[in-house]
Amino acid sequence: MNLLRIWKLAEHKTLFVFQVLMNIGLAFITIAVSDFTRKAVDQGIGGGQISTTILKFVLLTLIGTVLSYGSVICQGRFSVLLIERLRNMTTAKLVNAEYGFYEKETTGSISNRMLRDMTCVADYMSGGMPEFLTNIIIFACCFMYLLKVNLAMTLVSAICIPMAVILAKKVASPTYDTIEKFETKIDEVIEIAQDTIHNVRVEKVYGLQDLRKDYFDKNIDEATAYYVKYEKLVAKAGGYKYIIKAMPMLICIFIGFYNSYRGNITSGELIAFVLLLQNVSKPLSELTRYVTEFKEAMVSVDRMMQIVDVKEEAFGEEEEKEKSLVFELKDISFSYDVADEQGNKEILSHINMQISQGKAIALVGASGSGKSTLFKLLMGFHKPTKGEVCLYGRSLNDWDIEKARRQMAYVAQDTYLFEGTVAENIGYGKEGATLEEIIEAAKKAYANEFIMAMPQGYQTVISERGSNLSGGQRQRLGIARALLKDAPIFLLDEMTSALDVESEKLIQKAIEEYSKSKTVILIAHRLSTIRQADEIYVLDQGQVIEKGSHEDLIAKSGMYSKLYSNQQNQISYKEMATSEDTL
Repeated sequence: MNLLRIWKLAEHKTLFVFQVLMNIGLAFITIAVSDFTRKAVDQGIGGGQISTTILKFVLLTLIGTVLSYGSVICQGRFSVLLIERLRNMTTAKLVNAEYGFYEKETTGSISNRMLRDMTCVADYMSGGMPEFLTNIIIFACCFMYLLKVNLAMTLVSAICIPMAVILAKKVASPTYDTIEKFETKIDEVIEIAQDTIHNVRVEKVYGLQDLRKDYFDKNIDEATAYYVKYEKLVAKAGGYKYIIKAMPMLICIFIGFYNSYRGNITSGELIAFVLLLQNVSKPLSELTRYVTEFKEAMVSVDRMMQIVDVKEEAFGEEEEKEKSLVFELKDISFSYDVADEQGNKEILSHINMQISQGKAIALVGASGSGKSTLFKLLMGFHKPTKGEVCLYGRSLNDWDIEKARRQMAYVAQDTYLFEGTVAENIGYGKEGATLEEIIEAAKKAYANEFIMAMPQGYQTVISERGSNLSGGQRQRLGIARALLKDAPIFLLDEMTSALDVESEKLIQKAIEEYSKSKTVILIAHRLSTIRQADEIYVLDQGQVIEKGSHEDLIAKSGMYSKLYSNQQNQISYKEMATSEDTL
């Protein structure tokens, strides 16, 4: 059961135990007060006993106050520490999770689990569960005391026990499904809100505000409908609560007065019975609420454990071994879990490559041909469904994946920048990098000039996702970060896609100088940027259909030659158009 797993993960369990014990102590004080009241009514209080009686009541009240205060402190402390423990654990899991997890889960779902679900679990573990356990113990203690006071009245009053169980089962049974659907819909709402914020410029340019708002409202309405359904269940539970609470009290009053009239029970016993009967009827009347809260908490627990159980990246034991053959792909095939529109599952099919140290390798092909997926396999984000990826002569599965990735620097087509300063974002390329090293890397990436033009230079704060920078500026910072890492393998996913022609030439020159002693693997859309590559692989529908140098592939007059000719014609057309505009 996932709730038990959460309990095992919790630290400082003594706080939970102390909270329950203090609540039980409060229950015994209630019993003591009731018993004391019974004796006082039956035996009377003499003049000399008044001060003693008052002192006992005051003492019990003080003890109850201390226990109540301690219970609240333990509850709050346990809740905060449990949330801290769960957040640390889930964050560690998310950091080490396999890349495929992020391709299946949305950021809205992960965010909702890290915030709402985690808080719900902690609240139940520190509030609902201790209250339930405490009331069960109180119920048992008070019930046994009532049996001692008057067996017949207690057994008659117990008629509401099976009724409470039946009603709780009836009301709570649909709760889990309702809350699960509500949480799933909230995941979508959060995802829509995040998309709206991140893509606000596109929405404004295309006039999508009303359309996106309607889409958001539609999902909010659906989420609200599920929660209203849940609240109806809670309201129904509230109605049953008063029935179950009132029934034993009415039975007790009628039978109690009758027995008192016949002399079968004393007035003190009747008063004590009525006082303690509330502690018996309360857990029964709240049973539906307890079960409903439990079901709601279990939804959050199950959703949390899906993160706890996420498969982590494998960390092998092998140390890196320098060899002339950097990457070797042996009959690689790869597929995701679902088929595409044509029913094909394989994204890559029977790929074979040998990439030697110090060589420049280019991957070209139409969109969807498998180039980016191949990069993911090289970086260990996915494992091939067939075949083997070897790094320096050893299977990537046998590597410590962190050590394997230390051998690689990566520049994505869409560079991601973190919130922080320019210097911090470049500095992520090398732990402990000095400002001088950061500036030198920026100069190599031809980013120093625009950085120094900023208000605070290298200390300028970059907004979320680098929204205060142009696409070209973001990409040059990403290239600077990769250059700072100074890894032996350079992976470039169309690094110059967001640069103007002049900047592209400068970056190409910097990369050529930097990569003389490096192994460079790049995905290229502009074929003019890869003419100097040692070997070019042409991919089509997940298969390598051509390979060779630029000159060899042009001579073959195959797919590469056609792609290259088409691009050259487009460039010539643009140059002609520019010339005409100038004239």
